[in-house]
Amino acid sequence: MKYNPVYIIYTQALNYLCEEERNILNKKLSKYKSYSLPFFKNLLLNFDIEKFKTNPVIPEDIWLYNYIKYEVTNKIPKSKLISKYEKEIFIPKIINSNS
Repeated sequence: MKYNPVYIIYTQALNYLCEEERNILNKKLSKYKSYSLPFFKNLLLNFDIEKFKTNPVIPEDIWLYNYIKYEVTNKIPKSKLISKYEKEIFIPKIINSNS
């Protein structure tokens, strides 16, 4: 994987928030220095991951929901599901936004 799974989830979560909500979330997460487990846990406290399932921006966001619900425990694994999301959705999105 090229990107940290927490970074991918965080970046996609921002797509579900208005600018004011993004600013509030970023302020709450600013005390963390990296995309670590504490950062992830705080992200989950401040963002409703059900949005990935019930009102996805893109259909593949359900993969993020499933990854968080069924694969993340007390560590953040680099599983096939998050790798697939990165390869098929996240990286192409970054490449297209830089073009």
